Amino acid sequence: MEFLLAVASAVSYGVSDFMGGVLTRRAHVFVVFLLSQLASFALLLVVVTLWAHAISWPAVGWGAAAGLAGVMGTSLLYQGLAIGRMSVVAPITAVLGAGLPVLFGVAAGERPGPTALIGIVTGLVAVVVITRAPEPPATQTGASHVEPLAVQAAARARQAVICAFGSGVGFGLFFVLLDHAPVDSGLWPLLGTRLSLVGLLGLLVVVRRLSLGVPADMRLRLLGLGVVNTLADLLFLLATQRGLLSLVAVITSMYPAATVALAALVLRERIASRQAVGLLIAAASVALIALG
Repeated sequence: MEFLLAVASAVSYGVSDFMGGVLTRRAHVFVVFLLSQLASFALLLVVVTLWAHAISWPAVGWGAAAGLAGVMGTSLLYQGLAIGRMSVVAPITAVLGAGLPVLFGVAAGERPGPTALIGIVTGLVAVVVITRAPEPPATQTGASHVEPLAVQAAARARQAVICAFGSGVGFGLFFVLLDHAPVDSGLWPLLGTRLSLVGLLGLLVVVRRLSLGVPADMRLRLLGLGVVNTLADLLFLLATQRGLLSLVAVITSMYPAATVALAALVLRERIASRQAVGLLIAAASVALIALG
């Protein structure tokens, strides 16, 4: 059962990240994140009320700490997806998000087998291969104008990779902290995550004086983003309550398959051959960690 929950969570995260990446091309990342999480918070209030579990303050606390890491992970991810290629940013984030829970497990006394260790090393190789994907060749016409544009594109690509690394660390910590919540705490950890998410994001929006006004056609999409993100977190929490974090985290980290597929189908992104190899290596690393 935990395997199916983790797979469903991966698909939901992939769809959520694609939606977030697209929406942040039209509005500030903090605005998109805050409005979608407000919708998520309202939904969770209803669900938690009907879940018939007594409130667990330790669970709320662990969830709140996970939420802070989630702000870091999701904000950097959305920013990376907005300025870079989804087929590069999403897999880097996934490999780090999967590897960190394993490393934390080792520090806590877990001893992954040789297969899992090989998977971690393979994941690092995948990151190198993906980030070194060749850029399209510049045309000879108007070379004096093409060169500055190429430099700007390279700078944006580097910034997107940095965002992806930071996002992976944030998501890895999110998985670890959420897993520390008591097993019998129901959905209270998720309410804790939304409390910290909404509080911190609201503060950032006020400090930066960002307007919450968005185009009318974005409002329903923001609501949908909040619902899908809530579903992804819910499925992940239920999976970790029934299975091992190291297994569930690496299965969930396969969400870039959905993100990249949507980017190719909807945005017509082309995946370079070297990137395709990197994606295959990343998939292999996730499988090796899971088998270990």
